[in-house]
Amino acid sequence: MKKEINSIRTLKVNVEGCLALLLAASISMALTGCEHQSAADNVPEVGKEKVQADETKVDKVNGQSIIAVAPETEKALNLKYSKVMMRTVDFAVKTTGEVQANANLTTHVTTPVTGRVTEIFVRVGDIVKQGQNLMQMHSQDIEQAEADLLQNASQVRADLKRDLLQIDSDITQGQAQLGLSQSTYMRVKGLLDEKIASRADYEAAKTQYDKDKISLDALHTKRQATVALSSERMTMLTEPVKQKLRLLGTSDKQIEEVIRTGTINPVVPIVSPETGIVTERFINVGELADPTKSLFTIADFTSVWLKADVYEKDISKIKCGLPIELEVDSFPGEKFSGRLNYVSDSVNQDTRTLMVRAEVPNPGNKLKPKMFARMRIFVGNTHVLTIDRNAVQDADDDKVVYVPMGSGHFREQKVKLGGESGNLDEVLSGVKNGESVVVSGSFELRSESLKQSN
Repeated sequence: MKKEINSIRTLKVNVEGCLALLLAASISMALTGCEHQSAADNVPEVGKEKVQADETKVDKVNGQSIIAVAPETEKALNLKYSKVMMRTVDFAVKTTGEVQANANLTTHVTTPVTGRVTEIFVRVGDIVKQGQNLMQMHSQDIEQAEADLLQNASQVRADLKRDLLQIDSDITQGQAQLGLSQSTYMRVKGLLDEKIASRADYEAAKTQYDKDKISLDALHTKRQATVALSSERMTMLTEPVKQKLRLLGTSDKQIEEVIRTGTINPVVPIVSPETGIVTERFINVGELADPTKSLFTIADFTSVWLKADVYEKDISKIKCGLPIELEVDSFPGEKFSGRLNYVSDSVNQDTRTLMVRAEVPNPGNKLKPKMFARMRIFVGNTHVLTIDRNAVQDADDDKVVYVPMGSGHFREQKVKLGGESGNLDEVLSGVKNGESVVVSGSFELRSESLKQSN
């Protein structure tokens, strides 16, 4: 019995020990759990943690970069701020475009006649003067027309020569007859005065003299009429051929030279219709040229066109006559001025943009076709939301600004910009009126953001 009591006591002690161990283990686990919960409670929100000295951190919150800057770094950056504000500014719409040749000063040189090219006197890039010979060609059409002209002229001249020979022969005979009748008349008149000849003989001699005089005058008149008729016939037969030659590009001087010399000249010179630069050549020696084929392009680059596209949001501000300013990479810092001379009537359905065109004086021919240009269209005073341009930084294809959040934290905010005026940019979206942004130091914040991102 005593043994059983001792066994029970031993078992009780063992149970109490186990319970004590279990209780201790439970307390330990509870304490451990409390410690973990306390640590979790102390984890700050993402983007809100404090940073160590000279340390910068970048976190992503809802897709936006939050830059945390240590107090020492923030002080060193000497950050300055500016507010996004509604302002009335002398506004400019920004866009990009391409320099093009002024079509009003561009000429495509063609030939009015078909012919074989024999010589070319200019090359692409040559400066030519108005009336300068560009090339020459041999034309069978002109050769045939000149042959017809000479044949018609020769026929008229031959007919005139034949007629004049006959008339001149008759005039010679008439002059001889007039001389004879005049001598008879004077002799009979003298005899009448001496009462030797009768009155009837005198009247007969006088009548014959008058008759011969009238006949000779008639022959002279006939000669003049024959020459006049021949001239009219010459015009009638040659003028259509001359007109044909003119249509084929032959000058009056060349036509008269052909008639004067009687020599056919089938060479056709092609001259420049204006002063400019040869920008294109489409023909070579030996090729057949015809009126349907362009031979050269002559362009005058004293002024050029700039074609650009304006977004729908800016269409209401655009009209013809507005001043513009453009820049090209080839001449950094140099600005070229002009005015809009065309605004399209319809929007491009694919790009949702409106095509505009400006005419720009081009001193020194610096602007070349196909150059890429940045254009600003000055549309006058407009009340828009604006931001200091120094606050805006490039982020690949986007524009970003940095909005202060307090305690050394800055939100990298994408913005969409519109036009510009002086040092201000129009804000279309991204920030609100009255919101502060970093102006001085925004570049450094962007650099820190890039370093941490890499």
